[in-house]
Amino acid sequence: MSRLLVFLLLFFPLLASAQTLGRITGRVTNPAGQALDGVTVVEHTGRFISLTGADGKFSLDQLPLAEYTLITRSLGHQEQRRTVVLSLETPNITVDFTLQSSTNALQEVEVLGRKETSYKSDYSFVGTRTATALIDVPQSISTVTKELMEDRQAYRLTETVRNVAGVTQYSHYDDFTIRGFRNGYESGFRLLNGLRSGFSYGNSFTQAPLTVNLERVEVLKGPGAALFGDINPGGTINMVTKKPLDVDRKAVTFSTGSFNAIRSTVDFTGPLNEQKNLLYRFNAGYEKTNTFRDVNDTKSLMIAPTVTFLVSPKTTLNAELVYTHIDGYLDRGLPIKGNDLYAVPRSFTLSQPSDYFRTNTTYLNASLTHKFTDWLSFNASYLDFTYNENLSEHRTLNSYADAPANTVMNLRYFDRRAEEYTKNLSGYFSLSRNTGSLAHKVVVGADYIRFNTDKQSTMFEARQKLVNGVATPLTFDLKSPLYEIQDPTKYVRRPLPQFFVDYINSVYHTVGLYAQDQVDVTSRLGLLLSLRYELFADERDYGDGSTTIPQRKLLPRAGLTYALRDNLNYFVSYSSGFRPLKPEYIRFPERYGRSTAFSPETSYQVETGLKGEFFNKALFGTVAAYQIVKRNQLVSTGSLTADGAPVYRQNGQARSRGAEVEVTGNVLPNLSLNAAYAFNHTEVLQADLPAENGQPLANAPKHSGGLWAKYTFTTPALRGLGIAVGGNHVGQRRTENQIRAVGTGELYWGHWPSYTVADVALFYNTGRFNFHANLNNVFDKYYFVGGYDFFRASPGAPRNFMATLGYSF
Repeated sequence: MSRLLVFLLLFFPLLASAQTLGRITGRVTNPAGQALDGVTVVEHTGRFISLTGADGKFSLDQLPLAEYTLITRSLGHQEQRRTVVLSLETPNITVDFTLQSSTNALQEVEVLGRKETSYKSDYSFVGTRTATALIDVPQSISTVTKELMEDRQAYRLTETVRNVAGVTQYSHYDDFTIRGFRNGYESGFRLLNGLRSGFSYGNSFTQAPLTVNLERVEVLKGPGAALFGDINPGGTINMVTKKPLDVDRKAVTFSTGSFNAIRSTVDFTGPLNEQKNLLYRFNAGYEKTNTFRDVNDTKSLMIAPTVTFLVSPKTTLNAELVYTHIDGYLDRGLPIKGNDLYAVPRSFTLSQPSDYFRTNTTYLNASLTHKFTDWLSFNASYLDFTYNENLSEHRTLNSYADAPANTVMNLRYFDRRAEEYTKNLSGYFSLSRNTGSLAHKVVVGADYIRFNTDKQSTMFEARQKLVNGVATPLTFDLKSPLYEIQDPTKYVRRPLPQFFVDYINSVYHTVGLYAQDQVDVTSRLGLLLSLRYELFADERDYGDGSTTIPQRKLLPRAGLTYALRDNLNYFVSYSSGFRPLKPEYIRFPERYGRSTAFSPETSYQVETGLKGEFFNKALFGTVAAYQIVKRNQLVSTGSLTADGAPVYRQNGQARSRGAEVEVTGNVLPNLSLNAAYAFNHTEVLQADLPAENGQPLANAPKHSGGLWAKYTFTTPALRGLGIAVGGNHVGQRRTENQIRAVGTGELYWGHWPSYTVADVALFYNTGRFNFHANLNNVFDKYYFVGGYDFFRASPGAPRNFMATLGYSF
């Protein structure tokens, strides 16, 4: 009897689906009675979905008899909801919708949430600062939506890049390669809702941001300096946070998986009053995991409340406060023993059990939009970002004690307390007017960005410890590793290094003045012209009467789009790049291994390609070819000065040429797809180190690509069940620094081998419940996502799984 009961419980959904089935059909039009093409009609749980055709008609077939709430979703039109009941008496029902144009669909500042629920995002702010359809931006933009992140169970930003053409991990930090160029640490930062955050810059670069409160991740390919100032030439990553909706939606998830991982998230949104002019959203997430790295247990907590106040039809306010606490270890990567990449397990670490890495990240983001008239509006945004860390770690000194055998590593010990502040204020006017037959959308504004550190920040560094009263170097034997609780009181303290004095005296600020005009020359031809003047300086007193080191640059950008067909645009563009250097690199270059001042980095990109929308605008595709040239590229040598500061070199010129193909969205209503391929040929043309001339750029693969395809069954017996397959490939990449050969000590360039990793997932939805399980690295490939050299390699995770149960209400 018990076996029969279990059997019935397992197969009850299948038995129930064998009953009489129904159908819902209808037509979607505008108030003039014209058919609306490409409107999504979805049942509120997401199990059943249809797109309207050119005649505006849709059909939901083979529906079990029940009550259904249908929702329409369309860029440019207001959402509508209709509840119907399919019964034995009325198994077939016709439901027609008349949709009004929406003024909130393309907001000047993104203060209302995105209602679409697919892998495709129709618009972006990162390409023009105003809401613009992706197809109309003359520069490549890739988007990873929250739906794709949820389906792949991507909990950190680093887990989203495998879905983006031309973007790979440089290391396991918040550190990427975009179109051949590094984007992380001193060579890039992350935008939050179009404003500069503290993520990926300074000390916070060692921790990738959580995705708990992210609506989507956008990557603007190529320099974005004409829009955002000092940006790396490969691309700009913008993290868009979830905003409130004017409808009630609530969801909770509970997860468990490999490495003793447990996780939970909540996402609540809706109106706070009957007038629906006060909206809220609350996101939170918690995770505890041992990770696949030894001595690297990690706990993370994020709390993210957001409120939107629709003051009037012309004025909207938004504010969000986000707090993240992470308690774990700073994983500096895998040490390579005897130059054999696979000599130690990928879990091997230099960290000691007494180490810790505790961080707190807090930011307040507020925005205001006000429409003076139908053609003139003002928009303002503010971001106040604080990063705090409490660190105790044993890390490599980037040298071997037994070279050239390369099996015993020299260590350094850090105990660091630091806090960093990044503040933004951005304001601009947006004007839409015609001059004769030309339609203009003009943006004129200014940004102010300030970065500084807490003067009370301090650190303790040691490279020796007392053993029976004798100072002995800190080392780690890779052949016989020893893990024990260390006593730093026995370590020999070094004087506070000058590079850290430079760090705590950091006060940088920049003002950007910009103007942009999007011109519709004809119904098919569009132009984009913009210009930005960047004024970068610091406020440090150098003791000689000089208080600033200005770095200034005029940054042009131009682009053209031409509609070859209603759903296919050709584009071509030019964009310039600029990255000012830390002022100490100019004022005190000798502290960083150079006798003459370093120069600010400059770059440019030329790009051309096609953008199209297919399958009733459910699928978005981009084909692009580009060339990027970067001058004065700052490169870490991996070496340290006697004081412990990093030593840099500066290459005169580096070039990247490539092509990308990317498609995202729905091929069928029940088949979602994200596919990308990138070819990227890079070359160092004028190297500071002669041996680097002609070499590809570090961690820049020639070939890379990714795939994720999700299919949901529609047959009655399997309704609610879905499967997904995917993976990604990354080609061979050069190490950042040269390697010394075992035995001879001769220098040569090392390489991280190419790899292909396969992933699968299983989904099941029934009513308000959803279940999905992901298996990653199915074939347990031992691979490296990137790294710097053989002291700091970044291995990928072994085979692992994550299972999630969710409930929506």
